[in-house]
Amino acid sequence: MNLTEAYAKEIEAVFAEAAEEIGRFPAPFDEKGQALLEAANPLRANAGTNLITFLLPFWLKESASADEGLCKDLAVGNVFAMLQFFLLDDVMDEGDRLGRAKVTEALVLGQWLQDSFQRYYGRRFGTEAPLWPYYREYLAAWATAVSREGASPADPRDPSGLAGKSALVKLCAAGMLSMAGREDRLPVLEEALDLVLATLQLSDDWADWREDLADENRNAFLTLAREKLAWPEGQPLDERAVKRAVYQADAVGELAGIVRTYGERLRELEGVPGVLLIFCDKIYEGLRRDAEEAEETVVRLALGGGLSYILSKKEK
Repeated sequence: MNLTEAYAKEIEAVFAEAAEEIGRFPAPFDEKGQALLEAANPLRANAGTNLITFLLPFWLKESASADEGLCKDLAVGNVFAMLQFFLLDDVMDEGDRLGRAKVTEALVLGQWLQDSFQRYYGRRFGTEAPLWPYYREYLAAWATAVSREGASPADPRDPSGLAGKSALVKLCAAGMLSMAGREDRLPVLEEALDLVLATLQLSDDWADWREDLADENRNAFLTLAREKLAWPEGQPLDERAVKRAVYQADAVGELAGIVRTYGERLRELEGVPGVLLIFCDKIYEGLRRDAEEAEETVVRLALGGGLSYILSKKEK
């Protein structure tokens, strides 16, 4: 199943409403917000990995006995939260390079997005609703994960740690279950979502390893590459070493194996919506294909005497 195609109608409606809301931002934040929104729309750009952020309310609709309007409001609110955290990540990662004017612009736009998130969730949950303690809990988990990022190597086998930066994705689940009187189901669903978000983070780390080489502790795939190579402690990895891990030490195969284990754990949990299993399976299949392609490339180049070329030149 192609989840983007399967939920195209919902995505179109959610992003159309978000665009209408952003259109009411003051200039120039209306145009800048629209550009950011367009780049995150999987129907317009290659942004499929963020599907869970704004489709999760629809994926939980049956298990939470929710109506379509609730799902849409929470999905639109999630889009605003997602965009705000995109901007925060950019400022934290690239603030020195962006310069004062760009940082100011990002923070101001982020404040407008935060206000929109609060208003869309506020349509369904009053100030005293049981949702908001969960919001503070998830925000604290995000803050802890961000503040500790890079202090020690990211652990590819720690799903709750990997999911920390995405903790607020779970907020709609807490809200929907509390509204349905099913908060007793939340611990299991939180565990399931940690496994799903960890799977997504591992996939992102594999895709981003080159960008993360300068701060390799942030990237769980690089932790795995160092492990597979038995790389000396204190010696930074370089691109050639990581390619050795990919093409000679089956690091991507190991990564796919960890993701498969997360999927197996997910299946053992009671009442997990089937679409979450599909989402994880899609990520696993992509990693497995990448591992197979790496193995096939090594065999082909070794037969042709070109293995040294791939280690020094070939791009992922």
